[in-house]
Amino acid sequence: MSAKEFMPDPPELKNQMPSTFDPSIQTENIAYSQDEMLACDRCSRQNPPNRANCIYCGGELAIKAEILGKLKPVTRKLEAWEAGFNVVLRSALGGRVENIGSILADDSVDVAAIIRSKAQLPIARVESVKLAELLVEQLAGSGLECTVISDAELAVETPPVRLSTIRIDEGSLELIDFNTRTNIRVLFEDLALIVVGTLSKSRTELLEKRRRNAESKVIDEMATSADEMVLDLYTRSESRGFRIYLAGFDFSCLGERKGLLAAENMRQLAGLIAETAPNAKVANNYASIRHLLGGIWEVESRSDPQGLKRSGFGKVEFGKVETTSNLQQFNKYSRLQWHLL
Repeated sequence: MSAKEFMPDPPELKNQMPSTFDPSIQTENIAYSQDEMLACDRCSRQNPPNRANCIYCGGELAIKAEILGKLKPVTRKLEAWEAGFNVVLRSALGGRVENIGSILADDSVDVAAIIRSKAQLPIARVESVKLAELLVEQLAGSGLECTVISDAELAVETPPVRLSTIRIDEGSLELIDFNTRTNIRVLFEDLALIVVGTLSKSRTELLEKRRRNAESKVIDEMATSADEMVLDLYTRSESRGFRIYLAGFDFSCLGERKGLLAAENMRQLAGLIAETAPNAKVANNYASIRHLLGGIWEVESRSDPQGLKRSGFGKVEFGKVETTSNLQQFNKYSRLQWHLL
């Protein structure tokens, strides 16, 4: 330590410092009384009344009605595998963005951009329905109308039924299951939703030089990416939906509209179905708002080691493959549109 750290305080400063705490300095009682504290039903420990979950075990607390409006939710970013509850923005009535940001306390979500997009998108994903409902109530006070839709309702672990082709008859669509060849007939008035989207995949193969006590160094890299347009159809009574992929789909139903390019045929098909079922809602804004979903529903990414790979004559290095896919993100977005009908 330096000599300066052992020097005593100057006499004039020492005289100004109180020797004991003066309670008159505190203008208000900032601590909670024992009567205000909440006991956790799971672990029986006492918690401040401004929390929705226990500090110690994370269990839900029985919130008192008189402090419900003052409660500040304590949220954390959930992992993709965790079951969550999504707070979805339905409409904005001119609330102050800074107030909304203080409620959500999540910098990864651009609430202002979501409001400007005028799209109905998730702005928070929390661990309990009680916490989600609390956020909905507080956001309503800031001018946002929101609703809660759980991950269980989106049910992305159940994929949509893949179609091999469509036949358009008078008054109905005949959907052909790609795997079972089963025919499903859907009346035009029962078709509720058409969702247009793009599935994006990327793959990067890396070759790394690893040496003891040194950072890995990439010595070779090869990246590929692919985008595929998809079309989802939903009836009024079924949330699972039907999906049309470019690969393996027979576009003969287009008749004279059928062209040489599959992507153009998909756009023609979306237009044809919309014409035959004019009461169905068309959601085609995924491409323009997908960047706003990343804060809540992240794009899947994986890194898989490939072991030793030859990098030249007599040389071996470590291989690794990194992949990304927005499949789960789009599945959630697509199912969300059905729940918002």
